[in-house]
Amino acid sequence: MSRPDMIRAGILFAVLALLALLAACKQSAQEHARAIPDAADVATADAQAAQAAQADSSATALPLKKASVTDMPMPGATAAPTATVGATGFGTARFGMHRVDVEHVANGAFEGSTQVSGCQRTHRAGQPDIVYLFDDGKLQRIDVRTPGVMADGGGHVGMQIDEIRTLYAGKLTEQPRNDVHGGLSLKAIDKNGSGLIFETDANGIVTAFRAGVAPELDRVEGCS
Repeated sequence: MSRPDMIRAGILFAVLALLALLAACKQSAQEHARAIPDAADVATADAQAAQAAQADSSATALPLKKASVTDMPMPGATAAPTATVGATGFGTARFGMHRVDVEHVANGAFEGSTQVSGCQRTHRAGQPDIVYLFDDGKLQRIDVRTPGVMADGGGHVGMQIDEIRTLYAGKLTEQPRNDVHGGLSLKAIDKNGSGLIFETDANGIVTAFRAGVAPELDRVEGCS
């Protein structure tokens, strides 16, 4: 073989070797690309895994507490005192006490008084939704129209009628209200006529309650 032929053969061999090397590199790159998952595929897989975990958590989680009317504050509600209203009075304000004594233990004079003969309906400053009824100068009844004040036994404004029935089971008598169509009066009173009366609207929600002694406790309007 002449020298020129040998040179041409060498060049051809080098070209073929280079082409073989390029083909091998291309195949390796393709195999590597197949080995690495696409970013979109990774995101999809992660999302599917998160959804599965959430579904599993929802299946085993406890159900959320259903909102109750009891949890909902009424507009204009008075701040909740620590005492409760019951058959004997409101905290240290006892039924049968004279007005001056009640004002003393309540740490303030009453205002907004309305009077019918010897009967007065009044309230403390800033608390028009808690009405004190005095007859012949003595405290006989307290009317409450705010969920911020609790009755003895746990009842309060905003409760559903079935909650009241449960709290005072075996103690209640019920009768229709004359002043609210569909409303009820639920009475928990003793043989002397003292105790509690809860009033509901037509939807069975307690809108007010009162505590006191007879005969003032049974008067729908208080003084009449």
